Formats: sequence, C-alpha cells, structure tokens
Amino acid sequence: MPYGESVKTRALLVLAAVGAVLLSGCTSGGNQPPAASSAPASPTPIFDTQANAALQDAMAKSSAGSYRLSGDIEYTATGGATQRVELEMQTDPKAQQMSMAVITSGTRIEMRVIGTDFYVAGMPGLGKKWARVDGTKVAGLGDLFTVSDQNFALLKGVVELSAGPNGVFQGVIDSQTALDRATTDGTRATLSKIVKVGPMNARIPFTVTIRDGYLIAMTTEYSAEVNNAVVPGKFAIRLTDFGKPVTVAAPPAKDVVSAPSS
Repeated sequence: MPYGESVKTRALLVLAAVGAVLLSGCTSGGNQPPAASSAPASPTPIFDTQANAALQDAMAKSSAGSYRLSGDIEYTATGGATQRVELEMQTDPKAQQMSMAVITSGTRIEMRVIGTDFYVAGMPGLGKKWARVDGTKVAGLGDLFTVSDQNFALLKGVVELSAGPNGVFQGVIDSQTALDRATTDGTRATLSKIVKVGPMNARIPFTVTIRDGYLIAMTTEYSAEVNNAVVPGKFAIRLTDFGKPVTVAAPPAKDVVSAPSS
C-alpha cells in the first residue's frame, strides 16, 4: 500500500476509534414485562431531560474551538491478549492545525496537520524521516478536523441518563439512534461501523464529567471490528485547554520526504 493511502487509513482509523469513543459506566435494564406475577418488574429507565440539556450544551461548548485530548484505548486481540493504545492530541479546527501521537506496543507514531499538509513519522520504512502527504489529493483527509463531531457523535443517541455528584453523568446510548441523528458524512461513517457489529452495541454504557460547562472526560465500552474480527474495547478520553492557542510547526525540510497519495 502506498505511503499516502497507508498514512490516511491509519490516521482515520485512529480518529474513528477516538471519535466513536465515548464513555463507560453503569447501565440499567430496559423495560421488560414481568415473566410471572412473583417476579419483580424491571426498573423504568431514567432519562433526566435537564441533565441531557446540560450534556448537549457541554458538547457544543467543548467542540467550539481548540483543545487538547489525551486518551487510552484497550481491546482484546486475537488470542486473548490485551492491547493498549495511548493518544495525545492538540487541535484547532478553525486554524486547521493539529498534532497527534499514537503510542502502542512500544511504537510511537506522530502526525501533524497544517492546512492541507499532512505529516507522519514513526511508520515502518520511514526511519527518522517524516512523510508529507498532500491532503488535497487524499479523499477523506479533511475528516481529521471533524474529530470533535466524531468524539461526541454517540452522545446524540442517549436513551438513559442520570446526573450524579461532582458533574458526573451516567447513562446508556442506543447506537442506532445516534446513527439516525448524525448530521455529517464523517459521523455517519463512524457510527455505521459501530452499529454494524450488531446487538452487542445496541446499548452502550457511558460516563461523562462536566466542569465549568465543558465536557472534560468520557469513557465507554463497546465492541469494534479490528483486523476482520469483532473485539471488545474500553475507551477513555480527557479534554483540557479549551480555547488556548495551538501552534503546529512543520518538520524541518531536511527531515521530510514526499509520499504518494494514491
């Protein structure tokens, strides 16, 4: 696979994981008719409308400008081994600048986006060089700047929600409802992959933390398709530095090689 396509695919898969990533926590059972008169009825699902309004406002406020993101993804690989991926990112969608690092199994992949220029380092074959991709020639690269929408896309499908102390909200997401309410191609593509996995993702438990009107943390657990296998994953994201300047510098010219985009 040419560098350009490989770079784009790796980046979009990482961001799709982060984006659909949302939250973990407690889930309560849905309404079920009692099997017999002696069996207790299932509790009625709780949906706190005021809490949901605060959650939607926090999503809008958090994604309105620049921010820093750190995250952890754990999934069970073939054979039962647990794999862990760490993410570090800063982004300013309006200024079209982003830097990100992906760390897994001792490997660190770094990415920088400045306008339509996309740089990546740490991938096999590059050595210590950075590969540059012309984003205008790679379909879908602009989705990198819809990461905010993707991060919060699942939260449009909240069907159960309750507010606890210290700004912690817990609830349940219906992935199909989230897909039905998606408004961009990027979010629809991300959510379609989650829905495709099937019933195990029909009710996704989540937890978020809101502080000063910002959504600052979210966790979730759901299954995803990895290397043609469906595996369970745990996701955690932390958001900070809302609205602070983000400056991303291009790598030194002597360290950059051009990569074909098709």
